[in-house]
Parts: sequence; structure tokens; C-alpha cells
Amino acid sequence: MSFYRSLLRNHVLANLTFVLVMVVGILSYLALPRQQDPTINFNWIIITTVLPGASASDVEKKVTDPIEDALRKVQDVKFMSSNSRESVSSVLVRFEDIDERTFDKRIS
Repeated sequence: MSFYRSLLRNHVLANLTFVLVMVVGILSYLALPRQQDPTINFNWIIITTVLPGASASDVEKKVTDPIEDALRKVQDVKFMSSNSRESVSSVLVRFEDIDERTFDKRIS
């Protein structure tokens, strides 16, 4: 607590502390690595489908279940969660982290 009291009593010390914190912050910001177009890895997707006028159970049977069945056949699915509501189905899929070469081979 004595440090804070000394800052309140001594304005020069308070100003120097403020300037020091600002300089350290600016230097830290300048030292951060930056890229023009960084690579961002999204390993999850959300599939949202609409079946107008359908009940939640119809959406689950006609839309959500077939999507889940198809996704079970896909490689490297880590996690899957679904939500069926009236007229809307949402399926969240998270994939395992794989390297870029393996991903490129699977696409081609």
C-alpha cells in the first residue's frame, strides 16, 4: 500500500510510472509478430438447415439424423452436436487437427 500512497503524494513519481508503463506497452506492441494475411485454421463448422413448417421431431428425423449419419462417415471428426427446433436444424462439427499436406491430399 505504501507504493500507492507514494504515487498519490509524489506527482513526479506518478508521471514517471505512467510514462514507463506507456513506453513498455508501445515497445511490446511494436515487437508483436504480424503478417499481412495470416493463416487461420478453423477446424469446426456449423451446418444450419431450414425446413419451413416442420415440427422439431420432423426436422430431427428428416434433416438432422441424415446429416449426422453422413458426417459419421467423414474422417477426423472429433466432436458432433446437433439441435433440432421447429423448422430449423443446427449441427456443430469439430474436426481433428491435421497438417496441411494431409488435408491437401484428401481434397485432391
